[in-house]
Amino acid sequence: MKKIAVLDTAPSQTLYHALTTAYDHFNRELFGESLPAVIFTVQRQKDLLGYFAPERWTSPDGDRCHEIAINPTHMGQSRVIEVLQTLVHEMVHCWQHCHGRPGRSSYHNKEWAYKMIAIGLQPSSTGEPGGDIIGQHMSDYPLDEGLFLTACHSLVKEKSFTLPWIYRMKARLADDSDQPTHNPLPSSPDSATHALTHSKDVTEIDHARLFEDRAPEAYLYATYSELLPDDTFYSPPLSKTKQKTTYQCPNCLTKVWGKPELNIACNDCNCLFIPT
Repeated sequence: MKKIAVLDTAPSQTLYHALTTAYDHFNRELFGESLPAVIFTVQRQKDLLGYFAPERWTSPDGDRCHEIAINPTHMGQSRVIEVLQTLVHEMVHCWQHCHGRPGRSSYHNKEWAYKMIAIGLQPSSTGEPGGDIIGQHMSDYPLDEGLFLTACHSLVKEKSFTLPWIYRMKARLADDSDQPTHNPLPSSPDSATHALTHSKDVTEIDHARLFEDRAPEAYLYATYSELLPDDTFYSPPLSKTKQKTTYQCPNCLTKVWGKPELNIACNDCNCLFIPT
């Protein structure tokens, strides 16, 4: 096991500083500095890359502050630009809360969609061209020569931006092997690790190495799985509950759980249970 080296700067501080740096940059380049400061949190909420929560925090003096949450689980397998898309997507929700009229129950309405397009992100219910631009669960993709892409390039090129810490554990499917895989995950709605080793045995990312053989623009379209050593990411072992199969009686619809390939029957209906 690699030892954890003593770091000069607290990891939490460097991670949140990076998120704040990106937020301030996009606030200036895309929103004319019209957005207030927010509190960032790291949340592993299933099926979400991030979310915006208005006035989630308060101070002892009664001040209110919004929250933007980022899901770290998908970071390693997502392209760098997709992580930035998630941040800006939630910033548009912040803009709409402060200056517009948000849809009910986090619905992505036309005002939100048109603002996304104006700053260079095309909303899409499928994450691909041709998808609906409004809906409950929405993804998006960058528009060619749009403001978002320009702002991303300047963020990376001028500030050498990268996330200093990446969550190592990735979600695994039921048929995953014990070997880590490095296939990029697709963009998720509303929104993409074995010891992290390098020469200094420190689990903080070596910024210089990330840029050594890769142009800043190309860096945006790489996943951290490609940028970091092969043994960086790992999948947790499957739990016993996830290895179980659901069986259902086709007549009375009674359900039972058990290990795969069971041969069981419903005595009340005199028929075999069917795996679902």
